[in-house]
Amino acid sequence: MKKHTRQLYLDSKKLLGLLAKANANTGFDSAIRSVFGSELRPKQQVEIGGRHFLYAGSAKNLVAFLPIQWRDELDKMGIVWKGCERWWAGYPMILLAEMRVSEDGISGYLRLNAEVGPASSREVRKGMIEAIKTAAVASNLDRIQFQPDAAETGRLYSRFLRRNVIPLNDITNSGEIQAQLKMLVSDFDPELELVATVLGRR
Repeated sequence: MKKHTRQLYLDSKKLLGLLAKANANTGFDSAIRSVFGSELRPKQQVEIGGRHFLYAGSAKNLVAFLPIQWRDELDKMGIVWKGCERWWAGYPMILLAEMRVSEDGISGYLRLNAEVGPASSREVRKGMIEAIKTAAVASNLDRIQFQPDAAETGRLYSRFLRRNVIPLNDITNSGEIQAQLKMLVSDFDPELELVATVLGRR
């Protein structure tokens, strides 16, 4: 009985591995090219749900982009963002959308996150994080939450969106991925607007 059970487990594991391998080429790349432009040119401007963004780069199953409103407010500060020169768009903040594959190798989900990045000035990072936290509490936007040590010395990357996942039925379906990505980004419009407002006050 134990031998039969173990063999069943090994066969199932092998099948899952084959499914994952078969789906190694997902629809993610095609989806992000549909959203951000077929050539994926850095700083390509696109519109999603009425808000404008800059394409900042991509890796396997991940795409980075920056709300143009955030960029404009950051530019108004007249600061050289030391530490961020080679980080995505070169600013201390970014949005990241990532696709994860479920164990069945067929379904999955998209996760959207906003991140405060590696600004070399601890005071700048801390001020940004604390201002966003305070404004989120005042506006009852509880999907913005930082880790308790987000502003501590030594921390370089701090993500702050919660309840930020949307399911995918088929990771090879680029149309579904594209539609779900747009829906996810649009759903977080209040949080994106709040961050832009906070940056405009600094």
